[in-house]
Amino acid sequence: MLLVLTPNPAIDRVLDVPGFRTAEVCRVSRRSDGAGGKGLNVVRVARTLGMQACACGPLGGATGRSVAELAAAEGLECRWHWLAHGETRICVLVTDAAAHDTLTINEPGPQLDGAAWNAFAAHVLATATEAHAVAASGSLPPGVGAAQYIELLRAIKRPIYLDTSGAPLVAALDEPLAMLKVNGHELGSALGDVIATPAAAAAAARRVLQRGPRLVIVTLGRDGAVAATADEVCWARPPAIAPISPVGSGDAVLAGVAAALQQARPLGEALRLGVACGAANVLVPGPGIVLPDDIERMLAGTRLHSM
Repeated sequence: MLLVLTPNPAIDRVLDVPGFRTAEVCRVSRRSDGAGGKGLNVVRVARTLGMQACACGPLGGATGRSVAELAAAEGLECRWHWLAHGETRICVLVTDAAAHDTLTINEPGPQLDGAAWNAFAAHVLATATEAHAVAASGSLPPGVGAAQYIELLRAIKRPIYLDTSGAPLVAALDEPLAMLKVNGHELGSALGDVIATPAAAAAAARRVLQRGPRLVIVTLGRDGAVAATADEVCWARPPAIAPISPVGSGDAVLAGVAAALQQARPLGEALRLGVACGAANVLVPGPGIVLPDDIERMLAGTRLHSM
């Protein structure tokens, strides 16, 4: 089982609002709610690929109960930790499908004090004993520092696939992670650099490999992703597509690579599958929703290059 740690879950509310960028008053043509947070997106894609994956996160209040109900209705496997105080957040994705445009509005999430975080950490450690690896995805809730997060990851004693940004990413660069998955902008901010091309991503990944992580995946949007280990660096680029919503594509990449690694597939094949999953994600409104036919179509058009 892949345990997917999602420290700051949410309701993902998708609103289809034609013309929202150019109108002062807009009407919603369709609304849909789903269990959200980066970890839930990973679980969705992993399940589509036939991999057992289980989300683990803290929930609170009426919104938390809605997240649990929505995840259960979807058939997602979850091991929730219930907070005594605080309300799980709502994230709103405003989309205009005709214009291929998306606006994302994220609430911060509930405030967790030391006792609340420690209780959640104990829940994670107990659940992780059943996992072959742990993917840790997304932002931290208010009140939780990067050092607390790194301390938890060190205590898990399982291979860690990390996807984060900001202070937690900076703190994790010296950790012996099994995989660090990060986008070019996030990694550039952490390193004080600009990473906008595959060549720059490869150079940055090589620098990071000297510090701790054993595998670095740098995503580059429409330019795909670069993967680097001590022995190999490669770049996979998806076919040109008209995106509907890019939200959750990085999570889809992580899930695809994790599924391939579980099957002991070569790095290049793992990267191609991850990039194909990320590309398939942008073709459907709502994060973490990928269709098997889209994955196969994107995989057929994804090209791999050695670097």
